[in-house]
Amino acid sequence: MANILKKPKRKKMVDIIQPISVHLKDKEFEPKSIEKNIKEDLRKIDKQVEEFTKKEEKQFKKEEKPERRFRPKKFRIKTYVFIGLLLAVLGGGIYSAVEFLPKAEIKIITKKTEWNYVDSVIADKNITKIDVGQKRIPAEIFSIRKNFNFSFPATGKKIVQEKAGGKIIIYNAYSSEPQRLVATTRFATPDGKIFRLVKEIMVPAAKIVEGKIVASSIEATVVADQAGPKYNIEPVSHFSIPGFQGSAKYQGFYAESKEAMKGGFIGEKAFPTEEDIKKAKEKASQDLRDSVESFLSLQTPPEFKIIEGSKQFNLLKQEVNQQVDEKNNFTVFSEAELLNIAFKESDLKNLIEETAKAKLGTNFKIKTYNLEYGVGRADFKQGQISFAVNFQGVFEEPFNVEDFRQKSVTKSETNLRALISSFPNIQKATISFWPFWVKRAPDDIKRVKVEVE
Repeated sequence: MANILKKPKRKKMVDIIQPISVHLKDKEFEPKSIEKNIKEDLRKIDKQVEEFTKKEEKQFKKEEKPERRFRPKKFRIKTYVFIGLLLAVLGGGIYSAVEFLPKAEIKIITKKTEWNYVDSVIADKNITKIDVGQKRIPAEIFSIRKNFNFSFPATGKKIVQEKAGGKIIIYNAYSSEPQRLVATTRFATPDGKIFRLVKEIMVPAAKIVEGKIVASSIEATVVADQAGPKYNIEPVSHFSIPGFQGSAKYQGFYAESKEAMKGGFIGEKAFPTEEDIKKAKEKASQDLRDSVESFLSLQTPPEFKIIEGSKQFNLLKQEVNQQVDEKNNFTVFSEAELLNIAFKESDLKNLIEETAKAKLGTNFKIKTYNLEYGVGRADFKQGQISFAVNFQGVFEEPFNVEDFRQKSVTKSETNLRALISSFPNIQKATISFWPFWVKRAPDDIKRVKVEVE
């Protein structure tokens, strides 16, 4: 480009044809001949000058023509992409400036006061609201009752003779009068095996329908007359009563069994020792307590506080069945109830907060706290529990953030600091504007951010 912009040098025109020297002899000199030669020489000179001039002009135009550079399409694509990205960035910047600028951020640390409370409190089910003077808060008693049959292994061994037993159904097809059967009344199978009533029963009277007797029935428990497995028999369709043999009642009273007789045994068998029974009772009691505590905990509303010493466990019944099963286990039936007196921790906090206000001022509220309880002393007859409290708390006066934001709008940093100074419960504050050229809070309250610590 430098060559193109330079002005062409002016060329000094000089004779590029050497002068022609002609020596004319005197005898050859003729006017017409001389004129002809001069014209011829001038034409030659003009032609040479014209050719030289054309050559110089051609060279000058060649130098003046700019050089074309080859620009590939790839370069043009990159250019377009760059321009597009540049426009996007500029557009985003403009949007951010319009959407988010300006803004103010004020971080405030309020004044805080430490205050501790170490004293005893009573939770009482007989009151409905806190009593600051008496240091009492409301309480509630929750209770649950459960029973369970626990199984334990028997470790003792002994030689036993046990009788089979089961259930029979006794029928009265004899008369419309009831019939008493005493304990040990015999019932015989067709093959002569004897089973006896365990306790006395009254067989109900038969019904008379259209002149015909319709038998009545009752279920009873019987036991084999002798020990041993031979009395472990399958259901029997007809038992007779040998005591009525020889009378009309022998045909009118009979029995049947729907299930097999079992339990007859002669030999070595496991049994629970005294130590087995003692340990089983203790374990059954503890397991039942754990169970009812879990159930009661689930049923107690979450807002109620349960402390150590607030529960009362009552074991209502405990029965041991020393008869072992096929796995040599015996059972312990246990029934118990659990009482629990509880209170709302929010009530205790309110009691402490009201007590603190008398010392610190009526506007103070609990900010953070740590609360520890002593072991409670429950009196379920009176429906109350007393316990020690160790409270360590941090209190502060409430700070109205929205009111402060409203007052901060459009204020300069100087005016904001004056506003902060007007709040006695502010300990420290920092102010920042964005971007850097902003010197006051925006007029849009949404762009005034206030953080309180």
